[in-house]
Amino acid sequence: MTCILALDLASVTGWACGEPGGTPSHGSVRFASLGSSHEAIFAAALKWMSTMCKERQPGLVVWEAPLSTSFKRGKTTMNTTTLLYGLPAVIGAVAYLHGIYDIRKADTRDVRLHFLGQNPKRAKAKMLVMQQCRLYGWDVADDNEADALAIWSYMGAILTADMFRRRA
Repeated sequence: MTCILALDLASVTGWACGEPGGTPSHGSVRFASLGSSHEAIFAAALKWMSTMCKERQPGLVVWEAPLSTSFKRGKTTMNTTTLLYGLPAVIGAVAYLHGIYDIRKADTRDVRLHFLGQNPKRAKAKMLVMQQCRLYGWDVADDNEADALAIWSYMGAILTADMFRRRA
């Protein structure tokens, strides 16, 4: 089975890494201090991802696909949009340069349905995902880390199901 690196990409990025069925390593990272330029954030994300690829050697990288800005019309700034679309570009490019070609996006709805059995609104979902992580014995510091673990669990279930389908 392959090692999955799951990411909840944002100004504070949650991450989870491990093989399906195992116990994932996890945490969250702020790439740069509040008020930093996009270039500073992207440069730090590039360095961080390069280190993750070297140290953890994932075979698959997955992140929660950002919602189209039309879903949050009037609530999302250009600054936020640049970050939410720039981080996946940087992370994907670094993974690719490290020979990781299995790069996927996970739909928020699908992740929540897998992990929670429901798709509640954002604020409630954040709380429920953290609760579910703790039920699994994963001590999470914030909702970013919890979301990354939910993505990791979701992708692990997909890989495991695919493996059983191929054997059948």
